[in-house]
Amino acid sequence: MNKLIFIILLFLAFTSCEKEVQWTFEPTDKHIIVDGLLTNVKKSHLIRITNSVTELNEVPKPVSGAFVTIYNGDTVQILTEFPENSGIYKTDSNYRAVLNKVYSLQILFEGKRYTSIARMVPVTPFNKLSYTYNSNNNMYYIDSVAKNFSSKESAMYEIIIDWSHLPDYTDLPFTEKRAVLYYYTLKTIDVSQVFAPEKETVYFPLGSRILERKFSLAPQHAQFVRSLLSETEWRGGFFDVTQANVRTNISNGGLGFFGVSTVIRDTLTVR
Repeated sequence: MNKLIFIILLFLAFTSCEKEVQWTFEPTDKHIIVDGLLTNVKKSHLIRITNSVTELNEVPKPVSGAFVTIYNGDTVQILTEFPENSGIYKTDSNYRAVLNKVYSLQILFEGKRYTSIARMVPVTPFNKLSYTYNSNNNMYYIDSVAKNFSSKESAMYEIIIDWSHLPDYTDLPFTEKRAVLYYYTLKTIDVSQVFAPEKETVYFPLGSRILERKFSLAPQHAQFVRSLLSETEWRGGFFDVTQANVRTNISNGGLGFFGVSTVIRDTLTVR
C-alpha cells in the first residue's frame, strides 16, 4: 500500500503544471496618510500629511491646504503648513507634550474630517549601548542596544551615528559619513521577529559621535509598530505571517499614525 501511494504521488508530481493567471489591479480610492509624533521636548513638532500611492516606489504627493489642530483638553494649537504646499504642518517652537493629558488631532480637508487620539506614557532609563571593534576593517559596529522583548515596556530607539567631523571623512558625501538606525522593544514576541532576515551591519570609525534617543510607546502605538515591522523588516524570513493592513488610529478612512512619546537622550563618543 505504501508503495502504491508513493507511485501515485510521484505521478502527480511529474504531471502537475503551473497556469499563468492575469491579475488585474484595481486601485482603491486615495487615502490621506498621517505621520505625526508629539514628544516632551520643547520644539516645533511636525504632522506630515500625504496622499496614498498606487505604484511601487511612487513618491507620495503632499496634502496641502488642510486645517490641522491639536487639542490637549485645555488649549487648541493651530498648526501652520510650512514650507508652503509641503504637506508639513508645524506647531509653534515652544510646544511640548506632557504626561496625563489626552491629545486630540483633527484634520479638515476637502470637506472631510479626520481625527485621532493619543496619550503619552513614561519611559524607563537606558540600557547601556555597546559597540564592538572589527579587526578586518578597523571599524566598529553596534552589537547591543536593547532587548527585542520586554514584559515591562515598549519603546523605540533612534541611534544617530556621525563621523563627518573626522578629518579623513570630511570630503565624503553626507550619506557616507552618517547613519540613522532604529531598534524596538515590544511586549509581544513573534516567530517572524525571531527568524527575521539579517540586517545590514553599519560600520563606523574611531571617534564617531553617537546620539541615542529612547521613545516610549503607548500600547496602541506599539501595536502599530508591530504591524509595520511585520510588513517590512520581518518580511522575507522563514515564518512570514499573512499579509495584512498596517494598524492606524486615524478615523474616517485615514491611514498612518499619530502618537505621543516621552523621550530621553544620551550621547557618547567611540573611544
